[in-house]
Parts: sequence; C-alpha cells; structure tokens
Amino acid sequence: MDRSVRRGLVLIGIAIAAALIMLLVAKQRGKPVAHHPPNDDPWLLISYDPDTKYGTYLGNGSISARIMGDGVGSQDGKPLPCFMAGLYDNEKLVPIPTWSDMRFYDGKKRFKIDKDAPYKQVLNMKTGILTTYATWRAGDKTLKGRIEVIVSRATPSVGLVRARLVPDFDGSVRASLGSFAVQRVGSLRIGGGDTFEDFPAKGINTGVVGYVDRAGRPKLLLAQALQPSQAFCPGISARRGVRFDVLSWTAVAEGHDLAFPNQLRAAADFRKFVSAHKAAWAKLWEKDIIIDGPRKDQQAIHSCMFYLLQSVREGSQWSIPPMGLSADSFSGHVFWDADTWMFPALILQHPDLARAIVDYRYNTLPGAMANAKASGYNGAEYAWESGCTGKEDTPQGLVYRHERHINGDVALAQWQYYLATGDLNWLRTRGYPVIRATADYWVSRVAKNGSRYEIRRVVPPDENAEMVDNSAYTNAIAKMNLQIAVCAAKLTGRPVNPKWWKVASGMYIPFDAKAKRFIAFDGYKGWKAKQADTELLAYPLQFRFGTQDMTPIYRNTLDYYAPKVMPKGPAMTHSAHSVIRARLGQCDGAYRDFVRSYKPYLRGGLNYFNETPSEFRDNYCFLTGCAGPIQAAIFGLGGVRMEYFPPDPSKADLTFKPCLPKQWKSLKITGLHWHGKTFNLTVSKGNKLTITKQ
Repeated sequence: MDRSVRRGLVLIGIAIAAALIMLLVAKQRGKPVAHHPPNDDPWLLISYDPDTKYGTYLGNGSISARIMGDGVGSQDGKPLPCFMAGLYDNEKLVPIPTWSDMRFYDGKKRFKIDKDAPYKQVLNMKTGILTTYATWRAGDKTLKGRIEVIVSRATPSVGLVRARLVPDFDGSVRASLGSFAVQRVGSLRIGGGDTFEDFPAKGINTGVVGYVDRAGRPKLLLAQALQPSQAFCPGISARRGVRFDVLSWTAVAEGHDLAFPNQLRAAADFRKFVSAHKAAWAKLWEKDIIIDGPRKDQQAIHSCMFYLLQSVREGSQWSIPPMGLSADSFSGHVFWDADTWMFPALILQHPDLARAIVDYRYNTLPGAMANAKASGYNGAEYAWESGCTGKEDTPQGLVYRHERHINGDVALAQWQYYLATGDLNWLRTRGYPVIRATADYWVSRVAKNGSRYEIRRVVPPDENAEMVDNSAYTNAIAKMNLQIAVCAAKLTGRPVNPKWWKVASGMYIPFDAKAKRFIAFDGYKGWKAKQADTELLAYPLQFRFGTQDMTPIYRNTLDYYAPKVMPKGPAMTHSAHSVIRARLGQCDGAYRDFVRSYKPYLRGGLNYFNETPSEFRDNYCFLTGCAGPIQAAIFGLGGVRMEYFPPDPSKADLTFKPCLPKQWKSLKITGLHWHGKTFNLTVSKGNKLTITKQ
C-alpha cells in the first residue's frame, strides 16, 4: 500500500476514534450541547452558566448582596460578600455577614446545583428581582425549582431570599443560612444577640446578632427570620412532587437600635413586600432612556442605569465608591469617579439620588480641611481616596495621592447641583462652604511665575504621566473652581475673596497657539495616556477662553489626544469622546464611541461591568464605567447641555442640540428635572426635538 494512502487511513482512524471518545464522554455526562438564543431583551438579563465568574450584585443604596451562579450568597460553598453603605472600620469598607446565603441538606449531604440539568438565571431589571431556575442534587435526591433574591428598594434595610422547590423523594430537608451568625465584621466581634417573639406569622425562627467594636460599643445589628421554623431542625417533611417554600428575611442596622426588627415585621407579608419593592422600582423607571435602535444598545443602557440606581438612594449621606456596594476593592473609598462621572449621570433624572454625592462632600469637609492643614495649605484638600471621615486614605507611597484636580471636581459637582435644582438654601448652607474652602485651597496652592499663576507637582487624570507641572485639566478646573466661588458668594450674599478672581484671571492654561489645541502639561512629548485627559476640557469641563469660539479648539484637541489613549483603558474615555463628538456634530463617530463605552466591558449574561476591556478585576461592578453610556446618551446624542456660567445663575436654563445617529430612529429621555419642573425629551430623525411636560 502506498505510504501516503496508509498515512491518510491512519489520520482518518484517529479522527474517528476522537469523535467516538467525544460521543462517549457526552453520553456519560448525559448533557447535550445547549444552544441558547442570544439575549437582547431590554429588561431581562439571562445567564445559562452556573459556573459564571461574573454573576451580578443586588443593592438598594443601603445594603447589598453579591450573587453568582449558585443563585444565593455563596458559590461552591464559599460565602460571597454583602455590604452596607457607610460601614467603615478604620476608614475601610467592611463586609457584613452574608445574609443572602441559603443552603439545603438531606441530613448528610448538601444539595448542590446539578450542572448537567437545565439551568437559567434571570435578572429582571424592571423589578430588581434575581431568579435562578435549577435542579439541586444530593446523591440520588433532587430538588427542582427556583430561588429568588430581593434587596428591597422600598425598605432600605431589608433583604429576602425565597426558595420554591419540588423534591423527587419522600424524606427530610433542612435549610441553613450558611455562616450568617459567625462571620466577623472587620475588627468588630459578636457582642451577643436577642430574639423577638412577636413576629406576625407563626412557625418562624427569629433572632438578632449584634456586633461591637474593640471598646464594646454597639456598631451593627442584623435581625433574621426564617420560615418555616422546621427548616432549621429537624427539617422540612418533604413529599415527592409536592412543592415547599422557604423564606429568609434579614434587616440590617448600624448602631444599636433594637426597634429596627419592626422592618422585618412589616416585611412578613410576602405579597405586600414584593409589591412595595416593585412599585419603588417602577417609580425609578419613570425616568428612562428609550432607544429605538439596536436592541443591544437599549439593553446596555438599561443595565448601566440599573447597576447605578442600585448603588444610591434618596436621603443617604454616603457617596458611591467606583464599585458601589458590589465589593470592597479600593477599600470602598470614594474617588473623583462619584463627582465627575456618576453625579452627572444622575443629576437631571434623579436629583434626589444625586444629592447624596454632594452632601457626602459637605459632611467630610472637616476631614478635607484637616488634610489641607497637614499639607501646609489653607481651605480644604479633598482626599483622592476617602472613607467615612474624609481624611486622605490613599496608601502611602502611591503617586495618586497628588491628584489634586479632585478639589475642582468636587466644587463643580456642588455647582451643578445648584444650577439644576435652583436650591439657594442648599447652596447657602451646604454647597457654598465646600466651594469656598476648595477655592481657598487653590489660592494657597498656586505658585506665581511672573504675571501668571501655576500649579506644580500634581498628577493629572492620565495617571501614567505621574507628577507633572501645570496639568491642563488641573489648572482649568482650579480656575473654574475659583470662578464658581465668586458666583456662589454673590448668590448667597457672602463676601468675595478678591484673591479668587485675581488667581483665576492669571491662571496659566498650557496651550499651543499654532496648533490651536490645549497642551497636556509642561514638557508633554506626545506620550500615550491611560485615559482621556486633556480632551476633558471640552467635556465635562466645557472650559472656555472668554467669549472665543471654542469649537475648533475642542476639535483639534480631541483629534490630537484621542488616538493617544491606550486601547485597554477605562470605559469613561469613550463616553467622554462620544459627548464631545456629538457636540461637534460628528454623530456617526459619537455613536461608535457610545458603543465602545459599553460593549468591550460587559461580562457574562448579566452584563456585569468591568473596568477594562481585557482582564477581569476582582469581580466588582465598575459603576464609573456604567455612568458613561448614560452621560453619552443625555449630554451627547440627546444634546442636553448645562451652561456653567450663565449671565444670571439663578435663572440658568438648559440648551439642546441633539445628534441622533443613523442607527437610531429615535431617542426619548423621560423624567428630566430642572428647577422643580419635569419634562420628557424626544429626538427623532433629522434631529427633530420635542419637549413635553411630564
């Protein structure tokens, strides 16, 4: 036989053997290859992967739970973290006990998800309910059904887990709440518990776990109720084919308020509990962004809005860390991300939620003033990373401690809140003290060089540059901070510090007069940037040279710097570019950047937002990035513009210049608020703009 023929037969034999082995393995597993349709539903996010590395998180701006493929607060037996807004221990956000974990046992073995059986996990963004449909197996016994997790939007301290399961056997099933009662909370320790007997439903186990600090002072209380009580021991009497339900309610409170279990009592009526939760979410969704275009665009904008809305609530005094309450990465600290990226995404549709971000800066003003004093300056020096007190908590040795542009970022958000709400009393009592203190800082921080003022030794938004002199972004926002202080003082009847206007007028802004574009910083040589930096003078700063037409300067600056941003940087670069392009009339380019601001960053079926388009970072949801597509839709493609220095700030108004991309038939933004009035905005083909009162 010819050698080539023999070789061919051998290769055919190897291929047949490999195919037979694959068929045998598939038969042994009993699991056919599943083909799931792509999901582009605008409200439902779906995962078919019980081994997902991403999952999701649920929150209400007060408490949260991390949920992955197991559908509860654990994955493969390992508890997942839960958090509470503002629960800092030594300036670090600490996890609370995992209240969301629920496990089932047959007496000896734990029921685990059968990964060879049909599986589906659905996150309903309209209602904020996560449901996991699966089969749980312990040996030859199975429980089939679903588990739901709800973090109540109506009752900020309460979370619920409900299992509805059908056994295929007769016997006993015991439910456990995992390690709820034994987990530590930072340096806090369990300081005793209690029970409350007057829970309105019978057959319910109840209890309270209290945590105290090193001095024995009460810091945290968790109350939990489990129904039915037999779920603990000896267990539920399971009958083949007969469904049983297990519900777990948890309430969380900081301090020592034993009246807070009343919130559990109020939540005991499951139907009323769920109805109130859905109603609260429905109210939030009255402020929507509706895209008549690719369904993935609509789904992405909803998921970004959903994760951001989960992370803040009305009446809160806590700002939003970059990952919200999904993790304690960066120690749960607050950065410029909250003021510059998340705040604008909230202010026009949800001013009541956005207020928490600016109020946090007022509450931490004493810490910022202490930072300035320690650095040898006047006024307030807002920390690059801050926790509960506002003191600088960026790790020693990290150059990022010198990102002083945050002072101006904080002041601009304060001013934006006043412009949008017209709340002069708030400006007088809360906003102005922050604006004044940050302006005083710049007066003491600048260095005089001839007739101009400079800011030396700072880190710009492009952190790859490290320490530089005269960062264009830093100098520009410092100048704006000083101008804002002058305006705010006049509005509130306070004396104007003459140095504010003097320094603002002489502030040096690096500029290439020949190329008509801003220069990143002194000595800049065209290096690659981590993220958008100099182009941010066009947006969000909207920085101007007097009454000069800034359009060519913005265009030249964007054209020069946009290609220099590293491709694996944070998502907000692309959302800023999208807004700038839309305002320049480049609608197709604005749309491309809008898609780039979300598409490379979404992970898993539940659209968990990653910080970079490459590696996956610590399983946290990057809310800074989530805010980007929202800003791009409102302030870019939707054409909404807030003027920072109108002739009369007390009568400030919005302007509109939409830039609808050809991929969309229309864009509708509902529930926009301005000076107490609410309206809807619709952009249709030809950039036709329609505004209607709500």
